[in-house]
Amino acid sequence: MTAGRTERPRPKRALGQNFLVDPNIQRRIVRELDPRPADMVLEVGPGHGELSQYLVGRCRRLVLIEKDRDLAGGLRDRWGDRPDVEVVEGDALRLELPDFVRGAGAVRVVSNVPYNITSPLVFALLELEPAAVRIVLTVQREVAERIVAAPGIKAYGALSVGVQAITEASLALRVGRQAFRPVPAVDSAVVRLEPRPGAADIDRTALRTLTRACFNRRRKQLQKTLRTAPELSFAGDAEAVLAQLSIDPAVRPEMLDPPTFVRLAGALEARRGGGASR
Repeated sequence: MTAGRTERPRPKRALGQNFLVDPNIQRRIVRELDPRPADMVLEVGPGHGELSQYLVGRCRRLVLIEKDRDLAGGLRDRWGDRPDVEVVEGDALRLELPDFVRGAGAVRVVSNVPYNITSPLVFALLELEPAAVRIVLTVQREVAERIVAAPGIKAYGALSVGVQAITEASLALRVGRQAFRPVPAVDSAVVRLEPRPGAADIDRTALRTLTRACFNRRRKQLQKTLRTAPELSFAGDAEAVLAQLSIDPAVRPEMLDPPTFVRLAGALEARRGGGASR
């Protein structure tokens, strides 16, 4: 990979920086993203441009969001004179990400996600409108396993439901820690997310509230959680709602699949008389 500056900034531990230096893995991730000439690609945390170097010139527009001022400067040195590349210096969790993709047509997203912001960044990316046609994320392997986990196993939880309810989530490849510099203490994996049909109609606020309440009490029967969790504010007949949906009131949350959580969240919101909110 060609360096943009003579000396590269040292990785900043406070920002969770671990740079993907294995060129074979870099290329495989870009193949998973599969950018097209008419696409807009959003890359969060491009670092030194480890993935960006394979994206420049392959899509209609490339937006690089980098929090680190020194790294953002290096990216501008390399590609700042290109009209199809925009370097944005800022925190992806504080920026209005939908502003960068509004009216962009087909959008694809790629990121080597700092481990300490994985969940909030994932959900922020899932709120893009238009929804990205594909999101490819490199995350801590344990988090990847939680994202793609099936009901009934220990890794299955609120993150699994929140992501799988609105996307088809799959584990694309595993990445050993030696592919990064500095070498992290854990292995990573690459997940691919693609939107499910009808995902735009899901009340995501209600779904998040329900799943968090349930998995914070994952050993309790579902009916008891519905009756007693203060964050649900549900004063109705829990068993009646569950019977209407053909859900066993004694079931524990880890046994319910994402579509069932979506149906239950919608039913509870309807009982409360709430409107659909995102």
